[in-house]
Amino acid sequence: MRKTKLKYATAAVVVTLVSAALILSALRVAATQKAGREQGATLFSEKGCAHCHYTDSRDTKTGPGLKGLFSRETLPVSGGPVTEASIRDQLLTPYKNMPSFADRLSEDEIDHFIEYLKSL
Repeated sequence: MRKTKLKYATAAVVVTLVSAALILSALRVAATQKAGREQGATLFSEKGCAHCHYTDSRDTKTGPGLKGLFSRETLPVSGGPVTEASIRDQLLTPYKNMPSFADRLSEDEIDHFIEYLKSL
């Protein structure tokens, strides 16, 4: 009987530790995403994106409005799929009149920018 209680106690400790690790990991991911979104919003403003794109509307300014971009099936101008990879391609080798950001954004900045676009 004593060994059974010890097994249950050991299992409870293991479950508690695993649960705590998962919760802490989820909190860290959420904090990282929030920081990425905030940095992406700053980049959107600093790199001049707001001159051509609305973030609170789907209406066209010079370029298409970006509100709800990641809830759409296709990109507004190119018609490509709305994926992180296609947004990255659009920033580096743009479609139509959009300028390239290949020499103006690092890989980390593009990641932050994409996190921001996901939040719109």
